[in-house]
Amino acid sequence: MREIHETILFFFIYSFLGWIFESIYCSIGNKKIINRGFLNGPICPIYGFGALIIIFFLKNFQGNIILLFIFGALITSTLEYITGIILENLFNTTWWDYSKKRFNIKGRVCLKNSILFGVMSVVLIEVIHKNIYNLVVDISDLLLIVVVISILVCFFIDLNFTVLSLNKLNRKLKFMDEILLELSKLNINLDKFDEENIKKLFSHIKNKNIVNKIESIKEKSTCQRRIIKAFPNMKHKYKQDRLVYLKQIIKDKKSGKLK
Repeated sequence: MREIHETILFFFIYSFLGWIFESIYCSIGNKKIINRGFLNGPICPIYGFGALIIIFFLKNFQGNIILLFIFGALITSTLEYITGIILENLFNTTWWDYSKKRFNIKGRVCLKNSILFGVMSVVLIEVIHKNIYNLVVDISDLLLIVVVISILVCFFIDLNFTVLSLNKLNRKLKFMDEILLELSKLNINLDKFDEENIKKLFSHIKNKNIVNKIESIKEKSTCQRRIIKAFPNMKHKYKQDRLVYLKQIIKDKKSGKLK
């Protein structure tokens, strides 16, 4: 049982270290501080899963830097590719896009990142995990259980809150389509959503259902704003033009009420 608790703690430790690396890397590239990650908390679960997979499959290659690098790059790149597919299918949204980088595969993985992951795999096995392992095994059984349970509770609360926020974002995109359909029935045709068109609509629209949906779209969300900042290249599979406008709304910290 202790081994399971240690594994869970390893997962969160490496998720946290991955969040630090990802946030620093993206902040430098964008020249501003970015809280990188799918969740609100300071963790990137993909790094936790990746670290555990690397440790499990490649620990016996310790000392062989070349094989660690090659297999590490392959395993982590495969994980990133699969994660991209899963998120795209769950939310109909592309979270990262490497299509502009050289030697990429469908924009989900690229050679530059694979090389970085390979290097990180070597450092993980040869340096980092030895020290973290020694720290974790010294924790008493009771303290380990308390720490693991506390982190798991926070993790699932964060996960639930994030998923709810993303579902609300998708609902806003759905509202946009419904509004355009309802407006077309009133012989009002909009090619796209923008601030000027929406304000004009408010001057003569009497349909309460449409007004409520527009107000709902304009509602602010700190979580949605953070996700958009963390993934500036996020694209929707079917409603990209709607998402572009919605991202502009969410980024605006002012009141969402239209005058």
